[in-house]
Amino acid sequence: MRALLLAVVLVATGCGAPAVGTPVPTDLSATDLAFVDLVIPQNESALAALALAGRPGSALGPVVRKAEDRYRSELAQVREVLARAGKAESNQHEGHDMPGMITAAELAAVEHVQGADFDLQLKSLLRNQFEEARTVARAELTSGTSKPVLEVAERIDSSRAELLALLGGGRQ
Repeated sequence: MRALLLAVVLVATGCGAPAVGTPVPTDLSATDLAFVDLVIPQNESALAALALAGRPGSALGPVVRKAEDRYRSELAQVREVLARAGKAESNQHEGHDMPGMITAAELAAVEHVQGADFDLQLKSLLRNQFEEARTVARAELTSGTSKPVLEVAERIDSSRAELLALLGGGRQ
């Protein structure tokens, strides 16, 4: 149900849909493009949060090391899909406070926290991001059509489940 709601919101707000008059590459549906357009800012915001966990004393090292590699790999994959489709990154979600996006304000707030509270707050941000990334990936798996994009969605869904387990909880 949540995936359907996300798809409805994306279509209703125009998020992910190509601009009027912009041809959609035949191998990418509007759903595929919407998914790719969400993966990029979600992964970039998560990478910014993961970079904070490199500080001495953070217990999130195992999660960070695993997540960073996966996020970078996924970014490379979706950017390659866009390039092959002749589509530029849209950056249409810039400045949006959407589920799964870790905002600059959230990063700034966590950055100034110390000790166990730092790990607790960062863990909460990451858990929310991992869960929402799974929701978006599952929407793509339900409605997407592009094989390469579906493969990324499948990787994200399984990867975030593993990362949630490493965090010690969250919905699976």
